[in-house]
Amino acid sequence: MKSRRRLNRFFFLFWFSFFSTIIPRPIQRVFTRSIGTLFYLLMPKSRLGIKANLRVIGKGAWGDKEIAARARRTFQNYGQYLLDYMVMSGLIAEQKGKMVARELGQKHMVKALEQGKGVICITPHLGNWELGGLLLAFKGADLYVLTLDETDAKTKAFRERMRQQKGIKSIYINPEDPTPAAILEVVKVLKEKKVVAMLGDRAGNNNTIGVPFFGRTTSFPMGVATLAMATGAAVLPVFVVLKGGKYWGIIERPIYFQSPSRKEREQAIRQGMEELARVFERYIKEYPDQWYNFYPYWPSGTGDEVP
Repeated sequence: MKSRRRLNRFFFLFWFSFFSTIIPRPIQRVFTRSIGTLFYLLMPKSRLGIKANLRVIGKGAWGDKEIAARARRTFQNYGQYLLDYMVMSGLIAEQKGKMVARELGQKHMVKALEQGKGVICITPHLGNWELGGLLLAFKGADLYVLTLDETDAKTKAFRERMRQQKGIKSIYINPEDPTPAAILEVVKVLKEKKVVAMLGDRAGNNNTIGVPFFGRTTSFPMGVATLAMATGAAVLPVFVVLKGGKYWGIIERPIYFQSPSRKEREQAIRQGMEELARVFERYIKEYPDQWYNFYPYWPSGTGDEVP
Protein backbone atom coordinates (compact mmCIF):
# COMPACT_ATOMS: atom_id res chain seq x y z
CA MET A 1 0.00 0.00 0.00
CA LYS A 2 2.80 2.44 0.91
CA SER A 3 4.65 1.73 -2.33
CA ARG A 4 1.42 2.35 -4.29
CA ARG A 5 0.89 5.70 -2.52
CA ARG A 6 4.47 6.72 -3.29
CA LEU A 7 4.02 5.72 -6.94
CA ASN A 8 0.75 7.68 -7.17
CA ARG A 9 2.40 10.71 -5.60
CA PHE A 10 5.31 10.64 -8.03
CA PHE A 11 2.91 10.10 -10.96
CA PHE A 12 0.88 13.11 -9.74
CA LEU A 13 4.00 15.29 -9.53
CA PHE A 14 5.17 14.08 -12.94
CA TRP A 15 1.98 15.29 -14.63
CA PHE A 16 2.17 18.66 -12.90
CA SER A 17 5.77 18.92 -14.07
CA PHE A 18 4.70 18.07 -17.62
CA PHE A 19 1.84 20.58 -17.72
CA SER A 20 3.99 23.31 -16.16
CA THR A 21 6.20 23.21 -19.28
CA ILE A 22 3.43 23.38 -21.90
CA ILE A 23 0.85 25.73 -20.35
CA PRO A 24 1.64 29.48 -20.51
CA ARG A 25 1.23 31.17 -17.13
CA PRO A 26 -1.64 33.47 -18.27
CA ILE A 27 -3.87 30.43 -18.86
CA GLN A 28 -2.53 28.14 -16.11
CA ARG A 29 -5.36 29.20 -13.82
CA VAL A 30 -7.87 27.47 -16.10
CA PHE A 31 -5.94 24.21 -15.65
CA THR A 32 -5.43 24.54 -11.89
CA ARG A 33 -9.08 25.43 -11.30
CA SER A 34 -10.19 22.38 -13.27
CA ILE A 35 -7.74 19.94 -11.70
CA GLY A 36 -8.29 21.43 -8.25
CA THR A 37 -12.05 21.01 -8.54
CA LEU A 38 -11.55 17.43 -9.70
CA PHE A 39 -9.46 16.53 -6.65
CA TYR A 40 -11.89 18.42 -4.42
CA LEU A 41 -14.56 15.99 -5.63
CA LEU A 42 -12.36 12.88 -5.59
CA MET A 43 -10.79 13.32 -2.14
CA PRO A 44 -13.65 13.34 0.41
CA LYS A 45 -11.46 12.94 3.51
CA SER A 46 -9.21 15.84 2.54
CA ARG A 47 -12.27 17.90 1.58
CA LEU A 48 -13.85 17.33 4.99
CA GLY A 49 -10.57 18.17 6.73
CA ILE A 50 -10.28 21.49 4.93
CA LYS A 51 -13.92 22.33 5.71
CA ALA A 52 -13.43 21.52 9.39
CA ASN A 53 -10.43 23.88 9.52
CA LEU A 54 -12.30 26.65 7.72
CA ARG A 55 -15.13 26.47 10.25
CA VAL A 56 -12.66 27.14 13.05
CA ILE A 57 -10.94 29.93 11.10
CA GLY A 58 -14.27 31.56 10.18
CA LYS A 59 -15.58 31.31 13.76
CA GLY A 60 -19.15 30.90 12.52
CA ALA A 61 -19.08 33.78 10.04
CA TRP A 62 -19.27 31.51 6.97
CA GLY A 63 -22.24 29.34 6.04
CA ASP A 64 -22.00 25.90 4.44
CA LYS A 65 -21.98 27.28 0.88
CA GLU A 66 -19.18 29.71 1.67
CA ILE A 67 -17.20 26.97 3.45
CA ALA A 68 -17.59 24.68 0.41
CA ALA A 69 -16.51 27.46 -1.99
CA ARG A 70 -13.44 28.26 0.10
CA ALA A 71 -12.54 24.58 0.40
CA ARG A 72 -12.77 24.20 -3.38
CA ARG A 73 -10.53 27.25 -3.84
CA THR A 74 -8.01 25.69 -1.45
CA PHE A 75 -7.66 22.70 -3.78
CA GLN A 76 -7.42 25.02 -6.77
CA ASN A 77 -4.75 27.18 -5.15
CA TYR A 78 -2.79 24.11 -4.13
CA GLY A 79 -2.84 23.01 -7.77
CA GLN A 80 -1.31 26.38 -8.68
CA TYR A 81 1.31 25.92 -5.96
CA LEU A 82 2.28 22.52 -7.39
CA LEU A 83 2.45 23.88 -10.92
CA ASP A 84 4.61 26.81 -9.79
CA TYR A 85 6.78 24.44 -7.74
CA MET A 86 7.68 22.61 -10.93
CA VAL A 87 8.43 25.86 -12.78
CA MET A 88 10.69 27.13 -9.99
CA SER A 89 13.54 24.78 -10.87
CA GLY A 90 14.14 26.80 -14.05
CA LEU A 91 13.51 30.24 -12.55
CA ILE A 92 16.39 32.72 -12.40
CA ALA A 93 16.62 35.98 -10.47
CA GLU A 94 16.16 38.12 -13.57
CA GLN A 95 12.88 36.35 -14.37
CA LYS A 96 11.30 36.28 -10.92
CA GLY A 97 8.92 39.07 -11.96
CA LYS A 98 6.99 36.45 -13.94
CA MET A 99 5.88 34.93 -10.63
CA VAL A 100 6.52 37.57 -7.97
CA ALA A 101 4.78 40.95 -7.85
CA ARG A 102 6.20 42.45 -4.65
CA GLU A 103 8.70 41.79 -1.84
CA LEU A 104 8.08 43.58 1.44
CA GLY A 105 9.92 43.82 4.75
CA GLN A 106 13.49 43.40 3.49
CA LYS A 107 14.67 45.84 6.17
CA HIS A 108 13.79 43.29 8.86
CA MET A 109 16.11 40.71 7.30
CA VAL A 110 18.94 43.23 6.92
CA LYS A 111 18.64 44.35 10.55
CA ALA A 112 18.49 40.77 11.86
CA LEU A 113 21.58 39.72 9.89
CA GLU A 114 23.50 42.77 11.12
CA GLN A 115 23.24 41.44 14.68
CA GLY A 116 25.53 38.58 13.68
CA LYS A 117 23.70 35.72 15.40
CA GLY A 118 22.05 34.10 12.43
CA VAL A 119 18.41 34.25 11.39
CA ILE A 120 15.56 31.73 11.59
CA CYS A 121 12.85 32.24 8.97
CA ILE A 122 9.63 30.48 9.88
CA THR A 123 6.35 30.10 8.02
CA PRO A 124 3.19 27.96 8.13
CA HIS A 125 2.06 25.73 5.25
CA LEU A 126 0.64 28.83 3.59
CA GLY A 127 1.00 30.02 0.00
CA ASN A 128 4.27 28.99 -1.65
CA TRP A 129 6.86 28.48 1.09
CA GLU A 130 9.38 26.89 -1.30
CA LEU A 131 9.38 30.07 -3.40
CA GLY A 132 10.23 32.01 -0.24
CA GLY A 133 13.50 30.10 0.04
CA LEU A 134 14.25 30.83 -3.59
CA LEU A 135 13.70 34.57 -3.12
CA LEU A 136 16.14 34.59 -0.20
CA ALA A 137 18.70 32.68 -2.25
CA PHE A 138 18.32 35.19 -5.11
CA LYS A 139 19.29 37.93 -2.64
CA GLY A 140 22.49 36.09 -1.73
CA ALA A 141 21.39 34.54 1.58
CA ASP A 142 23.44 31.53 2.69
CA LEU A 143 20.31 29.48 3.24
CA TYR A 144 19.72 26.13 4.93
CA VAL A 145 16.26 24.55 5.00
CA LEU A 146 15.30 22.42 8.00
CA THR A 147 13.04 19.84 6.44
CA LEU A 148 11.38 16.52 7.17
CA ASP A 149 13.13 13.53 5.69
CA GLU A 150 11.10 12.40 2.66
CA THR A 151 10.26 8.67 2.57
CA ASP A 152 9.70 8.72 -1.19
CA ALA A 153 13.18 8.62 -2.76
CA LYS A 154 12.08 10.05 -6.14
CA THR A 155 10.25 12.99 -4.61
CA LYS A 156 13.18 13.66 -2.27
CA ALA A 157 15.66 13.57 -5.17
CA PHE A 158 13.56 16.03 -7.18
CA ARG A 159 13.29 18.46 -4.27
CA GLU A 160 16.98 18.15 -3.42
CA ARG A 161 18.02 18.73 -7.03
CA MET A 162 15.88 21.85 -7.30
CA ARG A 163 17.27 23.32 -4.07
CA GLN A 164 20.89 22.52 -4.91
CA GLN A 165 20.58 24.27 -8.27
CA LYS A 166 19.79 27.48 -6.36
CA GLY A 167 22.48 27.02 -3.72
CA ILE A 168 20.00 26.04 -0.97
CA LYS A 169 21.19 23.39 1.47
CA SER A 170 18.91 20.92 3.30
CA ILE A 171 19.15 19.67 6.87
CA TYR A 172 16.94 16.61 7.27
CA ILE A 173 15.18 15.75 10.49
CA ASN A 174 12.81 12.99 11.58
CA PRO A 175 10.04 14.47 13.77
CA GLU A 176 9.45 11.12 15.46
CA ASP A 177 13.12 10.82 16.38
CA PRO A 178 14.88 14.19 16.07
CA THR A 179 18.58 13.36 16.13
CA PRO A 180 21.00 15.51 18.13
CA ALA A 181 23.21 15.59 15.02
CA ALA A 182 20.58 17.52 13.03
CA ILE A 183 19.95 19.98 15.87
CA LEU A 184 23.68 20.52 16.38
CA GLU A 185 24.07 21.17 12.67
CA VAL A 186 21.37 23.87 12.79
CA VAL A 187 23.00 25.50 15.83
CA LYS A 188 26.35 25.45 14.02
CA VAL A 189 24.84 27.09 10.93
CA LEU A 190 23.22 29.84 13.01
CA LYS A 191 26.42 30.52 14.92
CA GLU A 192 28.09 30.98 11.53
CA LYS A 193 25.66 33.88 10.99
CA LYS A 194 23.68 32.09 8.27
CA VAL A 195 19.95 31.71 7.61
CA VAL A 196 17.82 28.69 8.50
CA ALA A 197 14.27 28.34 7.12
CA MET A 198 11.63 26.07 8.61
CA LEU A 199 7.90 25.37 8.73
CA GLY A 200 6.27 25.90 12.09
CA ASP A 201 2.56 25.09 12.18
CA ARG A 202 2.54 21.28 12.55
CA ALA A 203 3.41 19.51 15.79
CA GLY A 204 5.30 16.36 14.79
CA ASN A 205 6.55 15.25 18.22
CA ASN A 206 6.12 15.88 21.94
CA ASN A 207 8.31 18.99 21.99
CA THR A 208 5.30 21.33 21.84
CA ILE A 209 3.63 24.13 23.71
CA GLY A 210 -0.07 24.99 23.89
CA VAL A 211 -0.81 28.52 22.66
CA PRO A 212 -4.00 30.37 21.69
CA PHE A 213 -4.66 29.93 17.96
CA PHE A 214 -8.01 30.82 16.39
CA GLY A 215 -9.62 30.81 19.82
CA ARG A 216 -8.34 27.35 20.78
CA THR A 217 -5.38 26.12 22.77
CA THR A 218 -3.26 24.53 20.04
CA SER A 219 -0.01 22.57 20.21
CA PHE A 220 2.80 24.34 18.35
CA PRO A 221 6.26 22.82 17.77
CA MET A 222 8.79 24.44 20.09
CA GLY A 223 11.92 23.75 18.04
CA VAL A 224 12.17 27.34 16.83
CA ALA A 225 12.19 28.64 20.42
CA THR A 226 14.83 26.14 21.49
CA LEU A 227 17.12 27.08 18.60
CA ALA A 228 16.60 30.82 19.09
CA MET A 229 17.31 30.53 22.82
CA ALA A 230 20.50 28.54 22.20
CA THR A 231 21.92 30.92 19.60
CA GLY A 232 20.32 34.33 20.10
CA ALA A 233 19.13 34.22 16.48
CA ALA A 234 16.24 36.47 15.46
CA VAL A 235 13.06 34.68 14.36
CA LEU A 236 11.49 36.19 11.25
CA PRO A 237 7.95 35.13 10.30
CA VAL A 238 7.89 35.04 6.48
CA PHE A 239 5.05 34.53 4.01
CA VAL A 240 4.71 34.08 0.25
CA VAL A 241 1.05 34.44 -0.72
CA LEU A 242 -0.77 34.47 -4.04
CA LYS A 243 -2.47 37.77 -4.90
CA GLY A 244 -3.96 38.46 -8.32
CA GLY A 245 -2.12 35.67 -10.09
CA LYS A 246 1.35 36.51 -8.70
CA TYR A 247 3.06 36.08 -5.35
CA TRP A 248 3.88 38.62 -2.67
CA GLY A 249 6.87 37.86 -0.46
CA ILE A 250 6.53 39.37 3.03
CA ILE A 251 9.01 39.43 5.92
CA GLU A 252 7.47 40.40 9.27
CA ARG A 253 9.34 42.09 12.11
CA PRO A 254 11.57 39.78 14.19
CA ILE A 255 10.57 37.89 17.30
CA TYR A 256 13.30 37.40 19.91
CA PHE A 257 13.44 34.57 22.41
CA GLN A 258 15.59 36.00 25.18
CA SER A 259 15.57 35.74 28.96
CA PRO A 260 17.96 37.26 31.49
CA SER A 261 17.85 34.13 33.64
CA ARG A 262 16.96 30.45 33.54
CA LYS A 263 14.00 31.23 35.76
CA GLU A 264 12.40 33.44 33.14
CA ARG A 265 13.21 31.15 30.20
CA GLU A 266 9.83 29.41 30.22
CA GLN A 267 7.97 32.72 30.24
CA ALA A 268 10.09 34.09 27.39
CA ILE A 269 9.40 30.98 25.30
CA ARG A 270 5.67 31.22 25.93
CA GLN A 271 5.53 34.92 25.07
CA GLY A 272 7.52 34.38 21.86
CA MET A 273 5.45 31.40 20.76
CA GLU A 274 2.18 33.23 21.45
CA GLU A 275 3.40 36.17 19.38
CA LEU A 276 4.38 33.82 16.54
CA ALA A 277 0.95 32.13 16.66
CA ARG A 278 -0.74 35.55 16.45
CA VAL A 279 1.25 36.46 13.33
CA PHE A 280 0.44 33.09 11.72
CA GLU A 281 -3.22 33.56 12.60
CA ARG A 282 -3.35 36.99 11.00
CA TYR A 283 -2.08 35.72 7.64
CA ILE A 284 -4.09 32.49 7.66
CA LYS A 285 -7.24 34.49 8.42
CA GLU A 286 -6.49 36.76 5.43
CA TYR A 287 -5.63 33.84 3.10
CA PRO A 288 -7.61 30.86 4.47
CA ASP A 289 -7.81 29.16 1.07
CA GLN A 290 -4.01 29.06 0.85
CA TRP A 291 -3.44 27.18 4.13
CA TYR A 292 -2.64 23.64 3.04
CA ASN A 293 -3.46 21.28 5.90
CA PHE A 294 -5.67 18.66 4.25
CA TYR A 295 -6.76 17.06 7.51
CA PRO A 296 -8.63 18.28 10.62
CA TYR A 297 -6.00 20.52 12.20
CA TRP A 298 -8.05 20.63 15.40
CA PRO A 299 -9.29 17.02 15.82
CA SER A 300 -12.66 16.61 17.52
CA GLY A 301 -12.30 16.69 21.28
CA THR A 302 -8.96 18.54 21.29
CA GLY A 303 -7.96 22.16 21.30
CA ASP A 304 -9.92 23.63 24.21
CA GLU A 305 -11.51 26.98 23.49
CA VAL A 306 -9.63 29.93 24.90
CA PRO A 307 -11.89 32.10 27.08
